[in-house]
Amino acid sequence: MLGFPAEAFPGGCGMPVPERSRSAARALARAGGTVSRDAQEEGVKQVYGEIASAYEALFPALHRYEERVERFLAAVVAPGARVLDVGCGPGLHTRGLDVSIAVVGTDLSEDMLALARTARPGGAWHVHSYHQPIPPDWGRFTVALAIGCLDFCDDLPRVLKHLAEALEPGGKLLFTVLERRPGLDGHEAPVQPIQTAGPAVTLHLYSFEETARAVTEAGLLPRTYAHAPGWVQLTEQRTMWFGWWEVERR
Repeated sequence: MLGFPAEAFPGGCGMPVPERSRSAARALARAGGTVSRDAQEEGVKQVYGEIASAYEALFPALHRYEERVERFLAAVVAPGARVLDVGCGPGLHTRGLDVSIAVVGTDLSEDMLALARTARPGGAWHVHSYHQPIPPDWGRFTVALAIGCLDFCDDLPRVLKHLAEALEPGGKLLFTVLERRPGLDGHEAPVQPIQTAGPAVTLHLYSFEETARAVTEAGLLPRTYAHAPGWVQLTEQRTMWFGWWEVERR
């Protein structure tokens, strides 16, 4: 998720957007609003790497979901659980879990993962793209999270299949997508190019029907759904709304 205030970015990232970036964003929109997957992931890695040191301090101002994640974990994490946190950032979601719980986190940014390792040295933290399968030698998981990170996902059915394959039968997954909704400002198009002072990055939005179909095709059972705030795009003073899905592997 993007939309950080300028002062959050060291080295100038997030400062007033230069004309070359505005031109690139306009060209991106004309081209359909997408960049290649490799360019997208490189852009996400660069942006989050540059704000890693400030991210934790910014978290309360930007995000609207920590209580919801905490309730989910409290309900499903039992002794002996194995938890996968996809797009884990600095590991905030799993930081409060008992040290006996096995935690594996993935992210594109090594800078974010370094913070997660410092906070929870007993966890396993890997640079990994969710567009690729979860390595089988990581084992299977009883619980998984993918909170906020699927904002950058260009193939939701594929990614949900990867996450389903990583779960034990009966394993629980809480994930979010930016939900496309007619009439909701900033949520009407399937893609939304984002202006940064660095690389081009695109948000991907999915309708309820598209997400429900991807859940079913992945062999997952929907348990709960909510349409609720996700994060605040500070540069636009706009709240971005998530579809919140709690699902279970068949």
